[in-house]
Amino acid sequence: MQVWDVFKGIRFRQLKKLMLFLFKHPFFFISTIKATFDVLRISQREFPNTHGFNNKANAFRHALWNIFIAKQCSLFSRKSYEVILWTKEFTDWHEDFSPNEALPRIMDLHNNCIGRELFLKTPKSTQNQWVILLKEQLEYAVQIVSVEDVENYPRQLVYLEN
Repeated sequence: MQVWDVFKGIRFRQLKKLMLFLFKHPFFFISTIKATFDVLRISQREFPNTHGFNNKANAFRHALWNIFIAKQCSLFSRKSYEVILWTKEFTDWHEDFSPNEALPRIMDLHNNCIGRELFLKTPKSTQNQWVILLKEQLEYAVQIVSVEDVENYPRQLVYLEN
């Protein structure tokens, strides 16, 4: 997909919200961009060409993305609630921007939340430590088949397909 195709697909309301993010916290916004590129690079290294599907690699990518956003933003704020709120707001916006069907959307939001919780539990960890931690958690990830299934696994990564 070309960059221009992405911009053509942005609705005015989405663009307005993106600009509000930029003006609300410019340092958080830049930190989020850096975190996004870092996560894509690591996800491609760890799960070549498979992290874009609704599988365990995707669960890993979403959780890691939230951890990395929170970590990068924490360089500019000592208030963990502010960092977590930003991370949640931005990643929720992303789910609205690139809408999925209900089950993949719930899966992504759930794995995002797992990432934020892991950051709060281990804020001093390094990128490599988080990668190892999440890969270990993938061993306990649960395949779900319905939206209701997510509620049964509040502390585990979830995925849809192998």
